[in-house]
Amino acid sequence: MPAGIVVLAILYIIGGILALVWGVVAISVGSVSWITGVLFSSTMREFGGSAFWGGFWGIGSAVLNFAVGFGLFARQKWAYILAWIAAAFSLVGPIAGLLGGNFWALFGLIIPGAIFSYLTFNENVKQTFGRG
Repeated sequence: MPAGIVVLAILYIIGGILALVWGVVAISVGSVSWITGVLFSSTMREFGGSAFWGGFWGIGSAVLNFAVGFGLFARQKWAYILAWIAAAFSLVGPIAGLLGGNFWALFGLIIPGAIFSYLTFNENVKQTFGRG
């Protein structure tokens, strides 16, 4: 297996751990804020609701990150496809920033661009996942 895929899989698993922790914290803070907001302030209640649902989004992201990370370790084609799609979507924000005149968005292209190029053009990666 190419070393870059091992590194990418580890990064997905680390991202999954961070997303899981963030999701649990956001759900906890959101729950407390929502309950406090019901009693005292509608603004606090709205923040709590948003944080609560954002936490669920974070947990969903964590599950997806874990699946892709372990799938890459297992050399699954679906994990390769999901990693490729994630890298492609990661390019959208910086490109939109560049089109909007933000020069610093160029730096946001470096890592996603490198990952996208690696997954797309590296022959060892394509052979590992049956794409070459």
